[in-house]
Parts: sequence; structure tokens; C-alpha cells
Amino acid sequence: MTRNDLLLQMDELLGLSAGTIRGSERLDELENWDSTALISFIVMAEANSGVSISLHQVVDCSTVADLLRLAKVDADPVRKHAS
Repeated sequence: MTRNDLLLQMDELLGLSAGTIRGSERLDELENWDSTALISFIVMAEANSGVSISLHQVVDCSTVADLLRLAKVDADPVRKHAS
């Protein structure tokens, strides 16, 4: 799973338009980040990345970048393709 794939899946999980989540967002500022989204993220990340993530690990996260690290996805800021 690529970073972009995970961000798009997070958009869908949170009911946002594709491309809304960039990675630097604070979880406590995301309107739809709740216990259901938290559990859904764990299931999605484990199924797609083959990692094992505990509830405690996700609760300790404060940003989307933290979640990307848990899912073993590069958490560097998105770089647009140079034209």
C-alpha cells in the first residue's frame, strides 16, 4: 500500500472528498475521527499493509502522519510532481 492509497482510504473512511487528507492534519481536528474511525483505520491498515496495530498505538497518535508511520507508510509531506 502506498502513502497515497492510505490517504485516499482515510478520506473515504472519514466521509471526505478524495484528496482532502494530506498527512499533516491533527486527528483531534478531524470532524469524523471517532472511535469507529479509529477501529476502521486499524482494520484497514492491518489488511492492506500486513502490520499489526494495537488500539493503544492508535490512541497515542496525534496526527495523520503518526498513523502513516504505524501503517509502515512513508510519512514525509506529499510532494507534488515537478512540472
